[in-house]
Amino acid sequence: MADDRNGGPPGRADEPSSRGDGKSGLSKTDTRLTSLEQRILESAIRGAVPRIVGASHTDISMDPRARELPPEIDFHLHPELDPKARELPGTEKAIGYRAALTQALVQADPRGHREMIEELQRSDLPMHTLAIQLFSPVAAHLGRLWCNDETDFIQVAVASTRLGMIVNHLSQNRSQTIRDRQKARRVLLARTPGALHTIGVSIVASCFRDMGWDVDGGADLELDDSLYMRLSNSSYSLLGISVGRVDEVDECAAAIRRVQSNRSLSRMKIAIGGPAVMKNPRAFGGIGADMVAKSALEVMHLADRMGA
Repeated sequence: MADDRNGGPPGRADEPSSRGDGKSGLSKTDTRLTSLEQRILESAIRGAVPRIVGASHTDISMDPRARELPPEIDFHLHPELDPKARELPGTEKAIGYRAALTQALVQADPRGHREMIEELQRSDLPMHTLAIQLFSPVAAHLGRLWCNDETDFIQVAVASTRLGMIVNHLSQNRSQTIRDRQKARRVLLARTPGALHTIGVSIVASCFRDMGWDVDGGADLELDDSLYMRLSNSSYSLLGISVGRVDEVDECAAAIRRVQSNRSLSRMKIAIGGPAVMKNPRAFGGIGADMVAKSALEVMHLADRMGA
């Protein structure tokens, strides 16, 4: 889960809120709040911070309707407001699981967590839809609860661990389908030493797998010699780096220069993301990466463009 400590708006009315005892509960769900207009109004009223999604990436082609959205829209909490994301199969069904998933992650009884895994397995929703429309916004919401002091570190840590287990379980359960695909594109995922919250890496990995990519590396691969050995021994279309802290920008820049100095890797693209990029994307804009991705949604855009 991204440790986004910029603060931000509290969650939607159908997501958990703070109770007087310091524990996160779940408010009643208003089933009428389902249309695009109602979500836009809700987010604007809550005073969400101006969104940065796509602000520094003019290469992302946006539907004309996207430019009509208020600047207060928070795409991390509401990715469905992006025209491209709304086209994902099963979007509304995935959105409908947000409240139940959040409750299962924060409640003390572990049975809700197990039941959520079974329910998502039965739903047969594509993993990239779940990653963008369910897992990512729920993770962002939990991060904001912590930033706003509406929950404590232990509860967020438990919720993050449970979410990671759900993502990994569903991804592994569908691995046979993925193995049967022709793997024409390969991505290597790694992280900086400061990227301690690895749920984002797991979400991105599951998203790539479901979109037909062969995924190598992950949360256990850091920017060290083992990374360069993998790059030398295998061919990849993309290297994705998750950056945990803003002060790791120089380390990340050095790694990118080292990779790009190898002529045999000249055709491979490099994308960076993670908590630090979400917190301060401008700090990473000039270090040589082909893309600075601030969300799983932007990763999807990148994968689509590379697959074109």
